[in-house]
Amino acid sequence: MLTDYCIVGLGNPGLKYFNTRHNTGFLVIDKLAEFFKIKSFEITDNFQAASVNYKEKNLVLMKPLTYMNSSGRAVKHIAEILNLTNDKFLVIYDDVNLDFGTLRLRPSGSDGGQNGIASVIYEMESEEIPRLRVGIKNDAELEKLKIYGGINLADFVLSPFTDDESKNIDKVIDAVKDAVLCYIYEGIDAAMNSFNRNVIE
Repeated sequence: MLTDYCIVGLGNPGLKYFNTRHNTGFLVIDKLAEFFKIKSFEITDNFQAASVNYKEKNLVLMKPLTYMNSSGRAVKHIAEILNLTNDKFLVIYDDVNLDFGTLRLRPSGSDGGQNGIASVIYEMESEEIPRLRVGIKNDAELEKLKIYGGINLADFVLSPFTDDESKNIDKVIDAVKDAVLCYIYEGIDAAMNSFNRNVIE
């Protein structure tokens, strides 16, 4: 069975990372699995995945289990298994350069300093990989880190959502889910036109 699209959400496995900003991609995959009524994922050495046929599309949802900085190894592995070209992927990940709740869908581009997509680009040997960036920037929280001796972005992205963010994260993840569905059924241009914005403003 040919796969029409593989939707990849980047994050870190393990309970201690569950509700952190860096696991936004995993949260999106969980939301899509709920939408598609997927009950379980198959687990390999470096990823977990589930397939579903929905409205005549064969889709695979995938979470790398390699930790963020080695995400590309898992993406390359599933690409080889399913014989997928780069345009069949949509990689979803958090972006500290975008304000919380801002979505940016693009057909290609650089890594922008995000180690997960940097690993994907390296392993796949191309920047021509569709991606959906989900903004997690919070100026107030970044200012707090400055007060305590300089910003370590790793501390920020691996920290949990604030109470205010937690009130809105479901809305953000729902919007990302809708953006993915639009991408699958209407194409990237339609999805960019509809969802490249801040979804909580």
